[in-house]
Amino acid sequence: MSLKALTTAAATGVLGVGAAQADRDLSIHPAAQCAALWLGYSDCAANSPYLAVDPADADRAAAFRAVALRLGTSPRAQIDHFIALQRPLMEKLVEAMIFGRDRQSTDVFEALDETCKSFAKDHPETRKLS
Repeated sequence: MSLKALTTAAATGVLGVGAAQADRDLSIHPAAQCAALWLGYSDCAANSPYLAVDPADADRAAAFRAVALRLGTSPRAQIDHFIALQRPLMEKLVEAMIFGRDRQSTDVFEALDETCKSFAKDHPETRKLS
């Protein structure tokens, strides 16, 4: 599968889930989605000879997962399953943004990053994330 096809699949997965669940399930979107984003970002760095792994990414992911669990709008198993499904999509999204210089991936990443930053301000687990 080409990088462009993977990018489109990742972007569709991210946007589709976010739009469908944003209003009714805060544990999934944005909390679990943000956890998956930072895990995917960390995975991309771990698999790249050009990026350094930042331990703060795992801390961010854990903090957003903690928010998702505390909010409890979905069962723990569903939250963890969602994160596991989204994680490789986030890795491909980051890969396409950084290495493919894909505009659509950049736009999706930036929108999700802004959502995560805004959401983080309202929760004690994530409020102090850098």
